[in-house]
Amino acid sequence: MKVSTGIKNLDMIMDGGFVERSFNLVYGGGGTGKTLFTFNFLLNGAETGNSVLYVTLEESWEDIIRKLPDGMRKRLNAIKNNFHYLDFGSLRPVLGKEIMNVDVLMEAIASSIVVNNVTLVGFDGIAPLSIYYDDEHKLRSVIFNLSQGIKSYGATTVFTSEEIEGRSRYGTEEFVADSVIRLIYTGEKRRIQVLKSRGTDFVGGKHGLEIVSDGLRVYPKILFVGSKIKQKSVSIGIPKLDTMLGETFSGDITLLTGPPGTGKYLFGISFIKNACKQGKKGLFISFEDSVGKIKRRLEDSGDGKSLCRVVYIDSGNIDIYKLMWQLKSLATDANRLVLHGMNNLAGNDEYEDFVHEFLKYVRASGISTMVTYNTSQVIATNTLGDDKIVNLSDNIIKLLFAEIGGELKKILVIIKSHSPTHERGLVEYRLGKSGVVIVGKIEGMEGVISGTPTRQMEIKKRVESFFK
Repeated sequence: MKVSTGIKNLDMIMDGGFVERSFNLVYGGGGTGKTLFTFNFLLNGAETGNSVLYVTLEESWEDIIRKLPDGMRKRLNAIKNNFHYLDFGSLRPVLGKEIMNVDVLMEAIASSIVVNNVTLVGFDGIAPLSIYYDDEHKLRSVIFNLSQGIKSYGATTVFTSEEIEGRSRYGTEEFVADSVIRLIYTGEKRRIQVLKSRGTDFVGGKHGLEIVSDGLRVYPKILFVGSKIKQKSVSIGIPKLDTMLGETFSGDITLLTGPPGTGKYLFGISFIKNACKQGKKGLFISFEDSVGKIKRRLEDSGDGKSLCRVVYIDSGNIDIYKLMWQLKSLATDANRLVLHGMNNLAGNDEYEDFVHEFLKYVRASGISTMVTYNTSQVIATNTLGDDKIVNLSDNIIKLLFAEIGGELKKILVIIKSHSPTHERGLVEYRLGKSGVVIVGKIEGMEGVISGTPTRQMEIKKRVESFFK
């Protein structure tokens, strides 16, 4: 049997939550949210009909309640008849260190468990135990005795400890605990990490964590993807480009890469408009251009206009895992998705996790996706952008500029496609009020991609002249 941690996505990470009647350690540095985690665990339990017990050894009950976020305080007031507490934090200054004797503690805890029919216990802050038990071996024995004592009454427990140099305060808590959860706060972002879960599977690594008014939220580093949806043939939304690509399918990821000014967002708008005009839902996520600019381009999308949704996300100081789950929520009922300006996220140290998990999710969900990526060089660029996106893409279209006949022309080339017969030539396109217009193949030219286009006839003449 499993007992909820009080956080839906953490339960998913821990294969359903804590094992029933287990003793579970949560540790971290100051300000990481250990007390709030414990409270969230107990509040959720009380809200689902359990009788719960909160034991504090450090802070007084009054101080803890005063520091609770408003939302959690409201939750507590709504279920206070199910929520019991033992305030050793207030008694310790009066009664001295004798109150930390394990026999005294266990007697008080056991009495409350029996009288109130408690099934969940939160034991917040074990540091004061070291006042009475200053030997590491004795302290380990005391924690073990507490765990066994509480387990014998059928309760599931969360207890907290401080982090010292990457480990729990005394280095013994992990050995006693059935599961170990580490909370991390860098000053910019919060992370949660399951290090141990005895007798059950869990998802390793660091996951996103957020403290909000009514509790804690976890954003796993992976997206839990269901069975893959059967693919269907779809249109890219630009006349002639479908023929050039060969065939595209629902769930395909199309990467559009090139320098600024090549009209990547107009390709994305055509891609979305085509779906919306057919009564399908399109979502345009921009990490670059404003919502207003994109919406103006969508104004002529006809009756399907209301089905086209545009969202701007500021890529500065962003929590990548929270973003991943936010996008999953936004894209739940979308048929088509544009991720515009993905290069703006590339500096994040967890960016590759996001790219892998989210693109895997949209493919399995059958959401046709176009990703635009800015490259830095304007002419003669050999890069396609981010390697991770390149490797996951089903179709890759490279946009570039070329100086031909004294004019700077826009060129596209299909680097990769499902179809083995896709267009392999260089194709000129133009941008206008109606969007992207495919002009046609560029004939008789070489060296366009390298930035030094030359007519093939001129090359032939030079070769002939050389051998003469």
